[in-house]
Parts: sequence; structure tokens; C-alpha cells
Amino acid sequence: MKNEPRVLVVGIDGVRYDSLLAANTPAADRIASQGFLIPARVHRKNATISGPVWATVATGVYADRHLVTGNSHHPEELDRYPDFTAALRESRPGLQTMIAASWHPLAEGVHCGPLFSSRGWVPQPDPEEANDADSWVSADDAVMEYAARRLETEDLAASFVYFGEADVEAHNRGTGDGYTAAIERCDARLDALLTAIERRPQRVGEDWTVIVATDHGHLDSGGHGGDSEAERTAWIAGCGTSVPHDITEVDHADVFAHVLTMFGIKATNSEGVPFGQRQARGQERRELSGQGAPERA
Repeated sequence: MKNEPRVLVVGIDGVRYDSLLAANTPAADRIASQGFLIPARVHRKNATISGPVWATVATGVYADRHLVTGNSHHPEELDRYPDFTAALRESRPGLQTMIAASWHPLAEGVHCGPLFSSRGWVPQPDPEEANDADSWVSADDAVMEYAARRLETEDLAASFVYFGEADVEAHNRGTGDGYTAAIERCDARLDALLTAIERRPQRVGEDWTVIVATDHGHLDSGGHGGDSEAERTAWIAGCGTSVPHDITEVDHADVFAHVLTMFGIKATNSEGVPFGQRQARGQERRELSGQGAPERA
């Protein structure tokens, strides 16, 4: 009998692709070696801001439909689009899911939130109230501990876990050594989540997929929201039996579509496609236009 799928999606806010590659990130490297880790350009319909992009990850549609254009306002239109955990439970009511995030609008009805309609767990106090390094480190650590405990002991079909300190570090001090250290701490938290999955008593009989993504990049001096390559270049990583090898093209909206497809649910209202289909469609378009496949050097 085929094992029931399970998926963990981890959001790490504001991590530049080049900075990720330069940092010491054994957990991300392990995912890349078992699957893929590639740049993902923030779609032109989305500003390079957390609210619009995480809303796309959650719902599979862009800002022209969910209408999240910044971090402050929650549009009524977003309520038409359930996040991937809510969509799973609607189709399969018996499934259990989890959302845990240090940025409160992802999981609570504050500012532009909840971006995930299911809502979820957030640490107290809100680290944005202080918005300093210590507050975000503590909040991210609390999220990690909460999520790892549940991942190890509960029968969770789909989870979204978010860490935010790297983005705040870049805003406060730019993309220097402190930013690298923050990225490495986020990778250590990712490793703790992977370890929690491996410690599950029934792990041998489970079919896990892990997806990790950032929402946008940063200018060298810190800051985002513009159209520079440094800001618009994000990245996505993934591994597991549901993830094809040699992925070369991904989009933030694909996270929603891939998660639903894992459970045999069609993402009919999504702008995204399961991992691997985007590049297949691109190849088909090239062949129809007579370009064919590129020759090997």
C-alpha cells in the first residue's frame, strides 16, 4: 500500500540567493543534494515585499487576484483563496495541519494577515514590537521549538513554518557578516525540523517532502520593494519522492499546486503548477515554436 504523503514547507524571510550560497548551511545543502535548490524570480505581478509573496505561496495566486500589495492592509479578496493547508482539509477533512510563524500576519488577523486563512501559532510577545535582533532570534527559536515538537509527535499531513530574523538583520544592518550569521541560525532551525521528522517513531513508513523558500532578496545596504535583481531574485528548494530531479524553473505559486497534487487534489484555481511541469511546458512551447531543445556544448 502506498504511504500517505506528508509535507513540510519552511519559509525563511528575505534571504538573498548569493548570500545563501556563501553561508554555511548544511541543512539547505542536504535538501539541495537530495532534490533541488534554484533561484526563483519574484513574479512581476508581485512587489518584492513579504505580504504579496507569502500570500502567493499560501494561495497559489498573484497580487492581481489576492490583492495583497504590502504588509499593512488585509484585502477582502484574499479571503476567497484558502491557503494550502485549508484546501487540503476541505478536500480531506481527516487531515491534520500546522502553521507556526514568528511574523504574526502570516497566522493572525493583524496588518495584512492572516495570509494563511487557517491561522496558526505565533510567539508572544510580537518581535515586531521591539524589531531588534534579540527579539527575532528568540521568536524564531520559539517557533522552531514549537514546530519541532509537533512534527516529531503528531500526525501532521502538511505544515508551514516561518523564520524571520535574517530579513530583519538585513533591514537593520545590511547584508554583511551579521546577515550571514542570521542565515546560518535559520539553517540550524531548519535542521532541527528535519531532525524532528527523522525522530518520528513511524518515520520509516512515511513519505515526506520538504520545501524551503524565501520571498525576496535585499539590497546590499538592506531593504527591498524595488525591481533590482538583488531584490527580485528569491529561491526555492525541495526534496522527497514527490519532487522530480533536475528542476530548472520554479515559481512561488508552484508551492501551493505541488502540495495539493501530492495528495491527489487538483489545484484548479492556482497560477502554479507542480514542480517539474513549468519547465516541461516551457520546453513544449519551444518545440512548438521550432526552437527545440538546446544542444549540449
